[in-house]
Amino acid sequence: MRTFGLKMAFIGIVSVLNLTTVPMSSAQGSSPCIATGVPAQLSEVLKSKFAQWRPKQLSDIEADEQQLWLKGPNGKACPGITIGHFESAKELSYAFLLVPKSEPTGGYKIVVFSRGPTADAYAWKLLDHADGETYSGLVISKADPGKYSDFERTKSIQTKLDGVYVEWMEKGAVLYYWSAGRYHKLQVSD
Repeated sequence: MRTFGLKMAFIGIVSVLNLTTVPMSSAQGSSPCIATGVPAQLSEVLKSKFAQWRPKQLSDIEADEQQLWLKGPNGKACPGITIGHFESAKELSYAFLLVPKSEPTGGYKIVVFSRGPTADAYAWKLLDHADGETYSGLVISKADPGKYSDFERTKSIQTKLDGVYVEWMEKGAVLYYWSAGRYHKLQVSD
């Protein structure tokens, strides 16, 4: 009888451990591209305006570049979504690297959504796009305010707001920054 009680206690402990580890492992495996803090209203605008497109995901990147992304400063973030104060210090904006749902290397669009003049709707701006075959190692992230130079060191800028950093991993990078009411582009590496 005592052995039966010990077996039941052991089974109970194992069951509790299994229940507690399942949510943790599924949370670890969840995509940062799904749980990014994007407002529901913006998600709906994205679905309606860009129905054939979706944010780039880690799985869209080739294995070598995936490792570079994961080991880099943004390794826990989505390579297709970044959030920052891109146009205003008071309001968040949302930048997306969109790829075709049917073929993730079949082009891209870099789009920034910000609150419009009525503050209850989002306006969007297309920063860049390409059609056809594209490099799988293209990613976006947020660049903090600061001083930036072009790759030739012939031009320097000082940003007061966050920027959208677009990188072709191991190939080059461009910074999009807001100034004088519009986005400007600075090639920061070649």
